[in-house]
Amino acid sequence: MKKTPLLLSLIASVFLFASCGRSVVFDEKVTFQYNNWDHNNKSQIFKAHLKGSEKPYSVILELEIVGTPNVDKFFSDFIITSPNGGVTKKFVHFNLTNPKEPFIQGDSPNVKILQIIVFQKKYFSETGIYTLNVDQFSNKFDNRGIRSLRMIIEKVKEKS
Repeated sequence: MKKTPLLLSLIASVFLFASCGRSVVFDEKVTFQYNNWDHNNKSQIFKAHLKGSEKPYSVILELEIVGTPNVDKFFSDFIITSPNGGVTKKFVHFNLTNPKEPFIQGDSPNVKILQIIVFQKKYFSETGIYTLNVDQFSNKFDNRGIRSLRMIIEKVKEKS
C-alpha cells in the first residue's frame, strides 16, 4: 500500500516536468495539394485567438519541402493584424537550396523542414482574434516542392 502514493508522486512529477517545456499557444499547418503552393493561391491566412499578455511570444514559420523545389528562394510578407486593426508587417525569406539554418529532417529522407523565427519576441497585448497572413511572391510560377506551411506561436521562456 505504501508504494501507491510513491508511484502517484512519481507520475505527477513527470507530468509537471513535461509541462515546463515548450508552451505553444497556437500551432496550425496548411498542406498544399500535390506538394505545390500554387502561384494563384498567394495568401495563407491563419486566425489565432490569443489572450493578451505583457509577456513576449515567439512566432515561427516552417516550410516542409519535398525533393528539390523548382525555386531557389521563397519570399513572402508576413502580416499580423490585431483585434483592434493594428498591423505589423515583416519580410520573410527562405533560401530553399542553401538554408542558413539547419533543416529539420522530415518523415522521409526526401523531406526536410525549414524553420524561421519571424519574431523572437512579439507582444500580443490584446485579447482576441489575430489574423496572421503569409503572402507569397516568390516568382511568377507555382512553387512545386513545397508540401506545407506551418505557423507556431509559443511563449518565450523566461530565464530564471
